[in-house]
Amino acid sequence: MKILLASSSHLGIDLLKHLQNSEHQLLGAISSPDQASGRGQSISSNEFAAHCQRNDVVCDKPGSDQQLSEVLQQTQAELVITLAYGRLIKANELQMPKFGWLNVHFSLLPRWRGASPVQRAIAAGDRETGVTVFKLEEGLDTGPIYSTISYPLDSKSRSDEVLTHLASLSIKPVNEALRMIENNQSPTAQSGDGVTLAPKILKSEGRIDWSKDSHEIEARIRAFHPWPGAYTLIDGKRIGVIEGQVRDNKGAAGEIISLEPLIVASGSSALEILRVKPENKKEMSSSEWLRGARISLPCAFE
Repeated sequence: MKILLASSSHLGIDLLKHLQNSEHQLLGAISSPDQASGRGQSISSNEFAAHCQRNDVVCDKPGSDQQLSEVLQQTQAELVITLAYGRLIKANELQMPKFGWLNVHFSLLPRWRGASPVQRAIAAGDRETGVTVFKLEEGLDTGPIYSTISYPLDSKSRSDEVLTHLASLSIKPVNEALRMIENNQSPTAQSGDGVTLAPKILKSEGRIDWSKDSHEIEARIRAFHPWPGAYTLIDGKRIGVIEGQVRDNKGAAGEIISLEPLIVASGSSALEILRVKPENKKEMSSSEWLRGARISLPCAFE
């Protein structure tokens, strides 16, 4: 089968390597156009496109629907697989490849349709996530399902680590979907029961609301690592919170009730802060930060 892989994330690299060494013909890759980044706003490729360029994989970066259609016409791809591509595909583009488009989605659909399924699953306290490979259609992650694989979540799961595991795990359900297509087997219609949405994460969601339950706060710290990163304020200064642990202490929400260890009251119980990243400084333990922060009780996070 003649395949194109569309991705704009480092998470697509494992699947790219697999397809290069599979029985199928990988025609090349599709990615998002180069963008300005960093303080100097220099133009650079995303990690997936940069990997393609370093390894002599043809990688087109269409900036418009017309350009994407031209890539599909020129390559005569029979199937396009997307993994974190970040672009809505129009109906005429979906119909151009012989076998359409597959999407590799990091949740067990229909739970967590949308842009941030892993982060939303961790923040919600889900005990399981996974990978779903489905036929792409115009609706938001609504297409019929070819294959799935599950992955357990626990009280230590962080979004960056889970995403890396799912990227590697996705190879198995992709292989199953390709086998089904070759054998002319149809995907299964997606259920309308249990649908939840995973909207794009906003930078503002990283700010900790100390009036919330401490378990919810701790889950959001793991869910939003590394971006946008959980943070709080003290004396107007931003302190990134990297790791926390729920405690039974009580106090007013946001009140620092202990310095050794650093424990902060929440709306329910409390949270011990284990690691932090002060503004414009490296990540460190909370005890390291406190040695230079000159904080004394009583005080509170905002």
